[in-house]
Amino acid sequence: MVNYKRVLAFLLTVAFTISIVVFTTPNVISNVRLGLDLKGGFEVLYEAEPLHEGDVITMRALRETARSLEKRVNALGTTEPEINTEGANRIRIRLAGVEDEHKVREILKTPAELTVRGPDGKVELNGSDFVEGAAEVVFDELNRANILVKVKDKDKLKEISTRLLHQPIAFQLDDVQLAVPVIQVVLPDGATRITGNFTFEEAKELADTVNLGSLPLKLTEKYAQSVGASLGQRSLDQTLEAGIYASIFILLFMLALYRIPGLVASITLITYSWLLLLVMNLINATLTLPGIAAFVLGIGMAVDANIITYERLKDELRTGKGLSSALKAGSKHSVRTIMDANITTVVAGAVLFYVGTGAIKGFALTLMLSIGLSVLTNVYLSQLLLRMLVKMNVFVNLKFFGVNQNELTDRHDNVSTLKASRSFDFVGKRKMFFIISIVVTLLGVGSLLVQKMNYGVDFKAGTTLDISLGQPIDKTKAEEIARSAGFEPSVVTVGGEKQDRVTLRFDRVLNEGLGETQKVMSAFAAQYGDNIDKEENTVDPGIAKELAIKALIAVAVACLGIILYMCIRFEWRFAVAGIIALLHDAFFVVSIFSILRLEVNLPFIAAILTIIGYSINDTVVIFDRIRENLRFARIKTFKELSDLVNLSINQTLVRSINTGITVLFASLALQIWGSESISLFSVAMTIGLVIGMYSSIYIASQLWLILKGRTLKNQPDERDIERKTTNNQVNPEIRQV
Repeated sequence: MVNYKRVLAFLLTVAFTISIVVFTTPNVISNVRLGLDLKGGFEVLYEAEPLHEGDVITMRALRETARSLEKRVNALGTTEPEINTEGANRIRIRLAGVEDEHKVREILKTPAELTVRGPDGKVELNGSDFVEGAAEVVFDELNRANILVKVKDKDKLKEISTRLLHQPIAFQLDDVQLAVPVIQVVLPDGATRITGNFTFEEAKELADTVNLGSLPLKLTEKYAQSVGASLGQRSLDQTLEAGIYASIFILLFMLALYRIPGLVASITLITYSWLLLLVMNLINATLTLPGIAAFVLGIGMAVDANIITYERLKDELRTGKGLSSALKAGSKHSVRTIMDANITTVVAGAVLFYVGTGAIKGFALTLMLSIGLSVLTNVYLSQLLLRMLVKMNVFVNLKFFGVNQNELTDRHDNVSTLKASRSFDFVGKRKMFFIISIVVTLLGVGSLLVQKMNYGVDFKAGTTLDISLGQPIDKTKAEEIARSAGFEPSVVTVGGEKQDRVTLRFDRVLNEGLGETQKVMSAFAAQYGDNIDKEENTVDPGIAKELAIKALIAVAVACLGIILYMCIRFEWRFAVAGIIALLHDAFFVVSIFSILRLEVNLPFIAAILTIIGYSINDTVVIFDRIRENLRFARIKTFKELSDLVNLSINQTLVRSINTGITVLFASLALQIWGSESISLFSVAMTIGLVIGMYSSIYIASQLWLILKGRTLKNQPDERDIERKTTNNQVNPEIRQV
């Protein structure tokens, strides 16, 4: 009998959720903070060093230098500047909407200059005349905040104070006037007070500024990236288009495959997407081009939680259980699997966030947020809506849940069986796939030894210019134009839909101070007009080496974290098999990039770590089913263990295929319709996703079987003969409680 109260509760819940999403989405989207690669601008990493030999950089001086730079930037009228200190001697600056980038960079890297000027504007003292760090806030007899300043040369201060007695002097940082005190008395002790109507905060800020001026810092560019405004907008439009196509496909796929549960999945996926954007707004996170890629892939991976739940529900329904009992049992098993699978991906994301910079950090943050919100919406909200649907007593026919009557199996003594049409002998073909993997690995080793990797500027140092011309160009002409400007690029590639985008890579850093980048751009502008746009990446050799080391550490730490988690949640054999398969996947992608001479950069490392997370995600689902089946099986021989592994793979096969299709389509959408800036990232992801599915079935599971099989008694050859004559059927005699 239909429960109308439940029907009303379900409709109100869905209507309320969708209404909030629909009415707030325009405002949420408009408040999303876009990265430089999506709206244009430039990012530069400065390394600070003292102007005078023997001086030491303090964190205080570094922070005050950053504040000084921020004041300079604000004076230029730049909106939303991001200026942060990094480590002990670095400052990273991100500026959007800058028209004259060369001028701004010249202004930024000029050391902050503190001066004390007399009434005639003559410089009487400069920053180096002050005792380092000696300026402090003091209070007079009326408890008013003053600044006590000490100079190194007492006689010099005495002479100035005598000459300018009762006259005003001006403290200035660059061209900004900080204070204009009047010299009241002669100062023989090398110390003076700056008085005025200061609040404590104002006095402290002035004291900090004076201390900064006593230790001016020289700034040297170590890393720079710039993106033209039109190029950024084009990247945004293309990647959003890819995201829309991927989302539509995924929603239709879920509806077609899972019907009523697919409808629930569509609701939770829409809610998940809205919630992810909302959270990014709340934490003031910046959405970058790789971040959008993580967002699109996150939708594909979020589907995984629904697919795991729905496949477990269908498995339970096939055994003859009622809807309510099947949902309860399926949810219980699926939540554990989902959590195990997603935590391993979070480990990879956390490592990437820790070692990454700029857009890569944005990718890692979006990936981790995606996973957390996916669990919230696509597990708990999805199961809540499913329970409400079941209690409505409207969709009682199993066809609404993707199960046909002829799929039901008899439950005799709780024996779990699979129909022959869905049984494949994966274990029996393991040697063939081991050979395939070994051959590919050897080819990869050979390629790495002979032609090595095609490292981009992130790891090799130098400058890369990606120039959008708006008109077709061929490689020969691009090389001629670059040479006419006086430069010899090491690599020239032409791409874009109309062959109108040329990439020049130089093995040395183009000197911004000498205007070398501008010379190259002027040469192309002379041929193609002033409407050309560019994306620039410059990496100093020291930073390139540092990034390479960080990349290796990132992969190693991610693997170690996953091993530890696998050992805790499973057993050491699962961990060993999983990590070998994981390394197999990563090396496979590295081999393909080496063989095809594709460029390796920071986004490539992001792709590798995502592949690691996804690969182990897929593997954990199969391992979890093996562990579950082991709990209720009495295994005595290798043959029985082989059948159990085969059974487990077949039970999770539909989940692996369906999840693989959704995530793979998301990756392909980024490759086909997305921005060319993340093209190589999409290639790495697409290859990695395919190999991840392959290794979970043919490498990880089979390696565990071999390791575990050594603890069992070997059987006579007759059992192998029997297996071959069963026409590749899975042994149905694995008993479960």
